[in-house]
Amino acid sequence: MMATDRIGADLVDSIRGRAREAELRGKLADDDWTAVHQNNWLNLYLPAEMKGRGLSFTDALHYLEQLAYTDGSLGWTVTLCSGAHWFLGFLEQQLRTSLFIKDRLCLAGSGETGGVAMPLDGGYWVEGSWPHATGAGMATHLTANLKLNDRVSPFLFYADEVELFSNWTTMGMKATASHGFRVRPRWIPANRTFQIEPDKATHPDSVFRFPFELLAAYTLAVNITGMTMRFKELAKHSGNADVSEFELERKLLHENAAHHWQQVQEGVQIPHEVQLQTITAVRKLTGISLNFVQDLFAGLSLSAAKEESEINRIWRNIHTAALHPLLRKQP
Repeated sequence: MMATDRIGADLVDSIRGRAREAELRGKLADDDWTAVHQNNWLNLYLPAEMKGRGLSFTDALHYLEQLAYTDGSLGWTVTLCSGAHWFLGFLEQQLRTSLFIKDRLCLAGSGETGGVAMPLDGGYWVEGSWPHATGAGMATHLTANLKLNDRVSPFLFYADEVELFSNWTTMGMKATASHGFRVRPRWIPANRTFQIEPDKATHPDSVFRFPFELLAAYTLAVNITGMTMRFKELAKHSGNADVSEFELERKLLHENAAHHWQQVQEGVQIPHEVQLQTITAVRKLTGISLNFVQDLFAGLSLSAAKEESEINRIWRNIHTAALHPLLRKQP
């Protein structure tokens, strides 16, 4: 059994008790969102002066893994939205300060480039459409990539500046409500665009020097490992499935993350080729997790195929999450 000391056994049971209904409704329960905000999970690795919990990156990874172990949709939503909250460290300071006034602040967004921005009157004329944004329905703000001249730039939008559209019809991760959104042609001020390169951070905390793709790869990977560990627990390690390779790769994941976090704190710039190697390792771990889960699944009874069962929901969630571009096997 995986430790849930960071969350608490009672809260774990409550979240799991609501998971089936959340899946049927296609969104997390209101009580889950209350728990998210009460525990400040969207700001796990933001410094205290930014209303964050100030956890080290490695501690935050263990926290996210426990959330995914508790419930895949909740863990995935917290991971993606807390990743968007990390962007706060790259916003213009006055804008960032104004956002913290917002009650139950929640940033969501898309990593795809789905729009165009043109400089106009000291700001930008923008429009675009993005297919998926985890947590969009509860977001107070959304981020999205737009093509600006010859480069891609992320922009920040207020919730009342976007239109959501329901298109999340996947077999798993149903309660993440990862629907799409669009921005009709409109003008926005210049401070709504930002860059997420380490040297573009507007806050001095070392967490903002962590390369974004590396941060994304590690945080998504622990969702896979957390769900896999819960699946193993429910399957009671049935059949002849070999868990050793999965456990070894999971251990290496956390060790590498700790090493990279230490380097960032020491001011060492992590080379691009090392980042690519890490993403390759994360994809390898995802493949190993899928194979391990499938071996376990093959040894279960027909009850594991029933959609209302937790183990079936986890099976569907893992296979859906594994299709994220940073996780899936490359051709």
